[in-house]
Amino acid sequence: MSDDSRNTGPGPEKDFEQEFREGRDISYRFSTPQKVLIGLQHTMAMLGATVLVPVITGLNVSATLFAVGVGTLIFHFFTKGRVPGFLGSSFAFIAPLLIAAETLSLQHAQAGIIGAGVVYMLVGLLVQAIGPDRVAKIFPPIVTGPIIMVIGLGLAPVAMDMAGAHWGIALLTLLAAIGITMFGKGIIKVIPILGGLIIGYVGAIVVGLVDFSGIGEAAFIGLPGFTLPRFEWQVLLIVTPAAIVSIIEHIGDILAIGNTIDRDVKVDPGIHPTLYGGGVATMISGLLGGPSLTTYGENIGVLAITRVHATFVVSMGAVWAIVMAFIPKIEAFIQSIPGPVIGGVSILLYGMIAGVGIRTLVEAKVSLLIPRNLIIASVVLIIGVGGVAIEVFEGLELSAMVMAAVAGIVLQQVLPGEPR
Repeated sequence: MSDDSRNTGPGPEKDFEQEFREGRDISYRFSTPQKVLIGLQHTMAMLGATVLVPVITGLNVSATLFAVGVGTLIFHFFTKGRVPGFLGSSFAFIAPLLIAAETLSLQHAQAGIIGAGVVYMLVGLLVQAIGPDRVAKIFPPIVTGPIIMVIGLGLAPVAMDMAGAHWGIALLTLLAAIGITMFGKGIIKVIPILGGLIIGYVGAIVVGLVDFSGIGEAAFIGLPGFTLPRFEWQVLLIVTPAAIVSIIEHIGDILAIGNTIDRDVKVDPGIHPTLYGGGVATMISGLLGGPSLTTYGENIGVLAITRVHATFVVSMGAVWAIVMAFIPKIEAFIQSIPGPVIGGVSILLYGMIAGVGIRTLVEAKVSLLIPRNLIIASVVLIIGVGGVAIEVFEGLELSAMVMAAVAGIVLQQVLPGEPR
């Protein structure tokens, strides 16, 4: 697996601070053991949302952790280590999974998840056929910038809901993460999410928000709760179409990762390898009893905050998830983290994603004085943040983020004039 980072150890502190402020990739400044530790915060950042999907749908949490870890490594293999993305549970499949489980069973729903992976592969073939130039015309900066902003801003209510349960702990967690980012030195500076979670968790213990009963009852070692799929066409038709929603979100996240790490992922490695990786990962997840997998906004936030862009670091985060899947006590510990703690770091993570979208427009020198550009940006932002959604049929809903992306792509194609 290729990786652009060089393991030469930390250099002078002054140069470190300058590179950090300039947003450069500082992965090469850390040793391999340090990168393994930094990878843990990618795992911790995405756990809240990823674990929520199996909790809601009834899928097994440990099987989900295993599928997420293995799926992320598969994704890195297909993208040749050029896209430091972390795969997590797709929220687009919650409603179809619940309907499928009620209609037949969750094992039948797993077959639909495998079908979604096949759809990913087919769309990947289509994207590969049309080529990177046409993909770039469909997703110029005036479209991708606002879409990336919507990814972050659209998640704001989630962060607010979690933080609102106890604002004191949420603010403690947020301020701890900000303080580590601003005043930390060396490796401490690049683990603000992990540090914020630890400080917030300790604070939550002090005020009595943490329930330790699940940790005490859990075993130290155990196999993940794998289940095999059962195939039924009726359930396939319920679950599989949700892949279209997830694919649009996937492309938006991939473009956001590219803008965060300053790489044109439409060309290097291309959008199609990311779809192949996501498709194979989702098929294996469905085979084991996990959810449909997709790229995660939390991962983008960690990349933007830490300036550590090495794919190896994210791969280590995937390995952490796999290890956790075999340790029920760790699984129980993760589930004991109170919502306000996760909400506190989410405020920073989701805001960073919106910031990447703003940076996309600024660096591309997109002028909002041009009516064409202003119209596209305005429509994408309002639809995306406004929460509009359209139910295509029972169990399949086009989310606000997807509707915003579709609106931006259509306006880009039909409005007169070329993007400037």
